[in-house]
Amino acid sequence: MFPAFKEWHAIVEALGSGEQLLILRKGGISENRGGFDAVRAARFWLFPTQFHAQSEKTKPAAARFFTASPSTDSNGAVTLRYFADITHHAFLSDWPPVAALDPHHLWTESAVREKFEWDQPPGLHAFVVRVHRLHTPVSLALTPDMSGCKSWIDLPCDFAAHPSTPVLNAPAFAARSALLPD
Repeated sequence: MFPAFKEWHAIVEALGSGEQLLILRKGGISENRGGFDAVRAARFWLFPTQFHAQSEKTKPAAARFFTASPSTDSNGAVTLRYFADITHHAFLSDWPPVAALDPHHLWTESAVREKFEWDQPPGLHAFVVRVHRLHTPVSLALTPDMSGCKSWIDLPCDFAAHPSTPVLNAPAFAARSALLPD
């Protein structure tokens, strides 16, 4: 089994386009009181979900990603197009460093504040990720283990079995990630 990180479909598409390099997460409802395993794996599938995909919690620039190819088909199968490698991780427990990330993601300030303040202690995990696009997307039938408000799930897909290309080449990724505050 291989780890997958559940994220809003529009954010997965923004990551997959190279527009966004950040994932901000406190945890899912199923992961309360320290249950969020922030760095479960350095490489993981980006598992798109519509479960909490709320356009009003994203900036207007995210609108085009809500109309991207659907992540599930009429048979209830999910399509995987991307996986990611964590290049940097930090837990940010003060608001000013979180606020400084605003130009680098598509969530509204109120959505980020909601995540930041949810449960104790206040703060967010910030991941910088380098995303890889599969040459051929993978379709998986949804199972009960894939449902629910949780960040991490396991999938039966080996990364090595699916050829991919980085969304941003090495110089472009280095240049974009250098713009992020420390």
